[in-house]
This record gives sequence, C-alpha cells and structure tokens, in this order.
Amino acid sequence: MLIASLAIFASSAHGQGMAKPGGLNPPIGVPGTSRPTSTASPARASSDRTGTQGVMIDVDSNLGRGIYAEVSQSYREAVKLLTLAIEDERGEVIKVALAYRFRGLAYKHLGRRDEALNDFLEVIRIQPKFDLGYYDAGVIYNLTNRYKEAVDAMTRAIDLRPDDRGLGRRRGERGNAYFHLGQFKRAQDDFVAAVRLAPHDADVLNNAAWFRATCPDASFRNGKEAVELASRACQLDKWKDADQIDTLAAAQAEAGDFAEAERYQLKALSLLSADEALRPKFQARLKQYRAKQPVRQEIGQS
Repeated sequence: MLIASLAIFASSAHGQGMAKPGGLNPPIGVPGTSRPTSTASPARASSDRTGTQGVMIDVDSNLGRGIYAEVSQSYREAVKLLTLAIEDERGEVIKVALAYRFRGLAYKHLGRRDEALNDFLEVIRIQPKFDLGYYDAGVIYNLTNRYKEAVDAMTRAIDLRPDDRGLGRRRGERGNAYFHLGQFKRAQDDFVAAVRLAPHDADVLNNAAWFRATCPDASFRNGKEAVELASRACQLDKWKDADQIDTLAAAQAEAGDFAEAERYQLKALSLLSADEALRPKFQARLKQYRAKQPVRQEIGQS
C-alpha cells in the first residue's frame, strides 16, 4: 500500500495592539479572539500544515512506519525505524532526506539535541535548497544558545521559502535569536512580522510577549501588549502550557500587577513535574514577583 502525496516537506508551523507612548516601537499586534474559518478540505488542510511536496511512500516500509511513529510521538520507535530506513532508501535522495529529518525531530523530542542537529545538517547537505532543513537546524541552534548560527539558519529558511506558509514561525524564531544577541530593533521587526503572519500560533505569540515583557531596553517593553499577547497564547493552548503561563506572569509584572504575576507563576509551577528542569527558574521568578521585581532577560541567556 502506498501513501500518495505524503505532505511532509514544507513549513512547520499570532487585531491591533497599542504602541508605547511616543511611538518608539510599533505594536506587535494582538490577534482577535476567534480563529479564521478554513474552507480547505481536511486533506488539503493537513497538507498545508506540514508540506506540499508529495512523495510516494509504502506505509509498510521502515520509512513509512518510522514517520508514523514520529508523528504519533513514539520517538524511540521512530529512531529505530528511521535508522533502518536510511539504509533501505540509499539512492532515493528525497526519501533519505525524509528519514534524516524525521529521525532528527524524534531526537529533538528525546532531548538528544546534538544528534538531532547532525541529522538536520545531513538534510541540508543532501537537499541544500530544502528550506525546512535550515529551519530545523535553526531551532536547535536557538535551543542550545548558538544564536548567531540560529540567525543564519533562519534567514536561509526564510529566503528559500517560496510562499508565506511557515514564515511566521521562522520570523519568530529569528526574532528570538536576535533578542538574545541584544539586537533589539531586528528582534522587534521579526516579532511584528511573525504575529502578522501567524496570529493564531501560540508559540509565536509567546515569544513576542516575552520580548515585550522582559527586554532590558525599556523602549522596547510594553506591559499591556505583553499581557494581551501572552493571554491569547494561553487561551490558544487551553492554559496547559507552563512556559506560556510563565510568560503571562512576567507580562503582568511588567504591567505592574505583581499579585497577578504571583498567581500565574504559581499556576505555571503547578504544571511542572517535580524534576522539571525549568522549576528552579520559575521559583526564582516567583520570589522576584513577591519582592515587586519584574523579570529582565539576560542577553546571551536562554
């Protein structure tokens, strides 16, 4: 049995806000409260989320089973199957690139970032005009504090993208890298574009809100807009994402409402497991809010 036109080769993929007094920076923009209604068929909608370059794949092959395992969040099984697929598909350039890409995604979810990056770089070597290879590598560079490399990779992913699909997430990721490099104007430009392009992407909203709430340069902060952006991100993911609620707490602190900041920080902490790596950072921020201190992002720090 074959999967026809399997959609896996394109982008992964947040109203009007208020500008700060004096017009020192443009509003990033806060989306409305309803999602746009899609008129696409279910098959087309699924294709648009993950890609449009079709390829015929046997669902019973290691490649087909490996991709299904990764999409189904069975990451260890995906790594095993896709490692076999890399050998099975030698000579089939697109299929080999697919195997590396989905194995890299599985490694990323398993926290094996070096192995994930190696796989994404192999995708770039095999398919140097394939935009998602650069996007995936850029995400890992951001996660590992290699921000200059993240900017380069995301810029390449943006330049290679033939249409607007996925550009919001890419601009947001590049904005995040610029932010950590201290290049605040470039970060702001990317966040403004990201929210315009992807007004219903919770990750895009979350990153933009963190920038508005915690930027060390006061001319780029806007507590009111940060609260609006972060609140919408939390709503989109149904208040289940601790990182987004942590951002909302920081936004409330920037807006001067430390009681609300404390309340949301406690909620974010309640969603973390006892051994979660983020717990010490969240607890430190809770102490800041109780001391009536807002959060400021340390440049070069994640």
